[in-house]
Order: sequence, then C-alpha cells, then structure tokens
Amino acid sequence: MDGRPRVLIVTAAMGAGHTQVAAELARRLRARGAEAEVVDLIAAAGPAGTRLRRTYRLLLAHAPWLYDAAMRFWARMPGPLETLTAAGGRAFERAGRDAAERFRPDVIVSTYDLASQALGRVAGRGEITAPIVTYVSDPGAHPYWIGEHVGTHLVLTALTGRQLRGYGAAGVELVRPVLRPEFDAPPSRAQARRRLRLPPGHRIALVTAGSWAVGGIESTVRLLAESPELVVVVLCGHDDQLRRRLAPEPGVIAVPWTPQTVDYLAAADVVIDNAGGLTCWEALACCTPVLLYRPLPGHGRFNVATLDAAGLARHVERADQLRAAVAAAGTVGRLPDPTAAKDAVECILALTRAASGVAAGPPAA
Repeated sequence: MDGRPRVLIVTAAMGAGHTQVAAELARRLRARGAEAEVVDLIAAAGPAGTRLRRTYRLLLAHAPWLYDAAMRFWARMPGPLETLTAAGGRAFERAGRDAAERFRPDVIVSTYDLASQALGRVAGRGEITAPIVTYVSDPGAHPYWIGEHVGTHLVLTALTGRQLRGYGAAGVELVRPVLRPEFDAPPSRAQARRRLRLPPGHRIALVTAGSWAVGGIESTVRLLAESPELVVVVLCGHDDQLRRRLAPEPGVIAVPWTPQTVDYLAAADVVIDNAGGLTCWEALACCTPVLLYRPLPGHGRFNVATLDAAGLARHVERADQLRAAVAAAGTVGRLPDPTAAKDAVECILALTRAASGVAAGPPAA
C-alpha cells in the first residue's frame, strides 16, 4: 500500500457501453494519482456470467416482448424480480467480494446495474466495508440500478436523478458523461468525412445499434436507403453477418467494428439509434443530432423516453415519420449544460478522501 487512493471499478461485458465507461473512469482516476482496477463481473463469475450474457442476448434476439414485460413489471413492483435475481446472484456476489478482498479499495464503483445489486447485498452482510458508488450509464431510471447499501448514484440527467429518488435511491449526484478522450475535441464534420473518404454531396445518416447490433435494424437501414439524397452508414458492431447482408444494398455503407467511432459520429448529419446509451452521448459530444427509432425493449424504451423528455434527442415513433425526421433534423446536437453537473471522477475521489483521509491529486482540468 503506497498511500494513494484505491478505487475498484466493477463492470460487465454486456455490450461495450459499461466496459468503455469503466475503462475511461480508470484512466482518469490514474491520471489524478489514484490506483484503479477494473473487474469484469461477467468474466469473474465464470459459468454464471456466461449464462447471464447468453440469456440476455437470446431474450433480445428471440423474445424481446418477454424482456420488455419483465422490465416494466420490475419498474412497477421491484420486490419480486429483485428477489429472483438475488437467488441467482451468489456467483456474482462472490466475485465482487473476492475482488474487494484482493484489491482492498477505498471506494468501489459499479457501472452495471446488477453488479450494484450484488455488491449491495455483500455490503449488507458486512463482507464489504468500502463505500459503493453506482455510475448510472442509462438515462432511463429503473429500480434495477438501485442496490441496497449503495450510498451514491451518479446520473447523467436531472430527470434521471428525480426518477431514481422516486424509486428510493440515496445520494444522487448529477455528473457529466464519462466519454473517451477523443470526444473532448472531436473532428469537424468536414474533417471526419475526409478521413473516412465518404462520398461528397450527400446527407449522411448513421445507423447504430451498439457493439452487438441488436434490435433488427435492417428494416431501418432499407427504409432510409430509399431516399436518394442520403448515404446510410451502418455501424454493424461485431455482427459480421449483418454487415455482409447490408453491404450490397445501394446507398448503404456497412462498417464492421471500428476504432474510428468518433469520426463516423462526427461525419454524420444525423444519428439514428435504438438504445439511448453511450453512443447517444458520444454523438451529442460530436454536435450531431440524434433520432431514436424502434427502441430496444426494456432499458432501451426507458432510455428513449428520458432522452426525448429531456430534449436531448427526438423519439420517432412510426416508420412513415422517419425519413421526414431525418430530413428535418437540425444541424447541431448538444450535450447538457456542463456547468450544471459535477465531474464524476472528482465525486469518486471525494469519497476516497472521506474514507481514507488521503490526498487525491490535483483538481480536474
């Protein structure tokens, strides 16, 4: 132990959003002089984690109505489903407890909803004593983000905070989104298009559905491609079959998993998204307006409703409205006012100072 603040970040490889936020939090904490370790709870839980991820993907792909119904029921009556998840959560609790025992953190940060619940149960048994913070990456509030004995919830919109307080969350703080460094100063639209060698003289609609490319976006792509003035760029994530199906479509550019996400988001005139997660915040950081269409069941619907209500993105509800919405989309999208929110890393370091009395490096720039 060298006296530096120690922060354990618990995440889950359930799509890229949770893990990207965790990695960026760790990078920023280390830059401020802290020790930070990231644990993927899915990997650490072994077969239980594999089953959870497989079940989630199967539900999204083959029974979205069931997943949606479960999330809506959970929002209305959280007790039964929280009891159910707790009954199957022992492997995740052990993984979180073991990571805390090994790393001995001053503070634990969760970027995944069910991790917050598992860690809270472990803390309730006295097996974790460090304060627990949840970074609520979804704008849509849901009781599954609230873990017992979690003292602080970092949220990205004021509406999310009000809704979580209504569910009983403690210690809600409004923070700025934690985005990768390239989104601090993204390229201009013209610069990004030159880098990507995108065809000139067209409006560009970027369709994205996360790293798993879930949600049946092919019909969305083909509908947009009927507009001759549009070039439709599709971020296909890790779904190579989707890319191969869309690549021959006229007016469509199908992109595999790419490290140039910032360029594609900055190059677009408008982004069409179905999850309302990290990609929306990244698009807004690039000053690109966002349309939300055919939202994913469950958390996707909650996210879309919140972003639309907050005026950060527009929810397009019907197919016959989509092309008109793309044509009418403004030229600029904007993140919430940064002066109204706190720095997430500073909130975390303040808790380490309270827990250990150790200085935590220079203030954030």
